[in-house]
Amino acid sequence: MVTLHSLVRELQSSIIVNRKKAIQSPLKAFQDVWNFGSTLDPIGDDAAILATGNEYILLSCDAIYPQLAAAEPFWAGYCSVLVSVNDIYAMGGKPTAAVNLLSAPDDQMSETIAQGMAEACRKYGVPMVGGHYLPEETAGAATAMIGRATHLLRCFHGRPGQWLMAAIDLEGRQFKNYLQWDSTSFRTPQDLQSKLAVLPMLAERQLAAAARDISNAGLIGTLAMLAETSGCGARVDLNSIPKPYKVDFSKWIKMFPGYGFILAVDPEHADKVQALFQKEQITAQVIGELTEDPRIILHSEEGEAVLFDWSKESFVVGENGGQDDGQVRICESGGRSI
Repeated sequence: MVTLHSLVRELQSSIIVNRKKAIQSPLKAFQDVWNFGSTLDPIGDDAAILATGNEYILLSCDAIYPQLAAAEPFWAGYCSVLVSVNDIYAMGGKPTAAVNLLSAPDDQMSETIAQGMAEACRKYGVPMVGGHYLPEETAGAATAMIGRATHLLRCFHGRPGQWLMAAIDLEGRQFKNYLQWDSTSFRTPQDLQSKLAVLPMLAERQLAAAARDISNAGLIGTLAMLAETSGCGARVDLNSIPKPYKVDFSKWIKMFPGYGFILAVDPEHADKVQALFQKEQITAQVIGELTEDPRIILHSEEGEAVLFDWSKESFVVGENGGQDDGQVRICESGGRSI
């Protein structure tokens, strides 16, 4: 069994965590160009927000690791749409349309990647309206997606004292030997879209303040990203984290879950949020709390251990920090690779 301190060391040295940190270097170039008048928040949320009258336009971008695209082209194409869909719903919106960037060394692989994309489009009801193809190149799959929202869930809006909830579809199976939990491929379009519709419902009813979809950074990594962009630390109860039966815990918290979200919720709204997810057979549990203390502290029956300390380091937030103070903030972009 993995001990608390060995788990912390494992997470801190994770290649996924270090890949997230690497985004800070190229983002410096965008410090003075992220807003020319209509961008609501700095780079850093799951999708960009453009204010347009009585509603918001959301724009996300995601890519798949080339190694996965080469080894599992259909699944890579499918996931390239899935992750963009999750980005839009995590903002409290609903996807409107997608475009793609596809590359492949031959016609067979390009067709297989495209078929995976098309399958996800059917599942989620999102039209694929265009894209760009690079033939005779390394396998790759990426999408950009546009969505709309009337109310928002913004990762900068978490506050100390709010509870952190994990909402995850535990029904499914690990995809081969990858750190990916397939909770979607076997579901009907109606079922998938109904489960995701909880997110804009929470935004419209103002039951959650902030949200992020659980990405390849895993549950703890995604929680840390939400805390940092909100200018907070967090205390996390590892024993409260929901997980599938028989799945190793240390593996589970590093997995991309297919359907999974971290939310910051005022304590008085937690029961309502949980009930809305449970109605869709989604497990939703309080797993921690945002704090004024700038550390991400993991707690178990063994005691406590510090994962990150924002006073000494940064995970995804640039030098100006993540608090909603009117200052320019450059953070990890909504897009990611899985």
